[in-house]
Amino acid sequence: MSNTATLPRTDGAKSAGNHSSIDNPKKRWRLTPERVFVVVTPLTLLLIWEILARFPGSGPVMDPRIFSMPSEVAKLGWQQITTPLVGGCEISGVTIPNTILGCDTMVTLWRFVVGMVVGCVPGLLLGLTMGLFRWPRVIMGPLVSLLYPLPRVALFPLVLLVIGLNESSNIIMIALGPFFTMLIGTQAAVQNVDPIYMKVAKSYNVRTLKLYRRVLLPASMPIIFSAFRLSVGLGLLGVITVEFLIGSNGLGYMIWNAWQVLNLGLSMVGLVVTGLIGFFVFLFLDWIEPKVVPWAPAERNAQ
Repeated sequence: MSNTATLPRTDGAKSAGNHSSIDNPKKRWRLTPERVFVVVTPLTLLLIWEILARFPGSGPVMDPRIFSMPSEVAKLGWQQITTPLVGGCEISGVTIPNTILGCDTMVTLWRFVVGMVVGCVPGLLLGLTMGLFRWPRVIMGPLVSLLYPLPRVALFPLVLLVIGLNESSNIIMIALGPFFTMLIGTQAAVQNVDPIYMKVAKSYNVRTLKLYRRVLLPASMPIIFSAFRLSVGLGLLGVITVEFLIGSNGLGYMIWNAWQVLNLGLSMVGLVVTGLIGFFVFLFLDWIEPKVVPWAPAERNAQ
């Protein structure tokens, strides 16, 4: 009997059982141009801003009395971070950082997160329903077309009359922008799902709830993520607008109050912190999208 089947391999090749480690090598972090310019572009903008304000030459290109230098903005921001807030700071019964900038930032973040949840979740569910079923689309479509173009600020007096002047009315106003964006984006995504998916699901008598979870939501996720990105900007816009109008704290209140007393440097601190919130939210979305929608890059590359 031949013993060749038991002889060890001497060519260094791996057995068939290890092919998965060859076909799916572990992804390593790489320094790509996109990752470099995420840092380089904002720093370059800040450097140009600092130079134009500090060395205006014969005439100020950026008047430092209006556009405070980044170094001055950073100094004012540090003062606001380290200055204790008289009377403490809490929201919804939770104590938050007891400094001026820390309190205003956390209040704005809390309103932003709650407003996004209150607006995006119902918008997503209603968008899925209107995209899938004809009668909800026929009944709700005219109402959405009527309310969506209205300026959110114009609805504020009505919301105050119905709900009252409290934190709930603030959250409703913040949620309106993300709600309509998610609804319209999700409905469009569902209506653009390949009909073959629906035919296969119907042939297997897939129930409505499973159809949502297993077919419509995965197929629509790339477009839904794009709608969510738009909702982030509208959510931040809603927070700052509400804090402009009736807020007694938050970054919007800081920006408006500083402008009223002509402390434009402090107003710029609020603008910079608001921009940083949006910047880091988008960085988080760029990081999480390939994990939540791993099939989206493959589809884009196939196209």
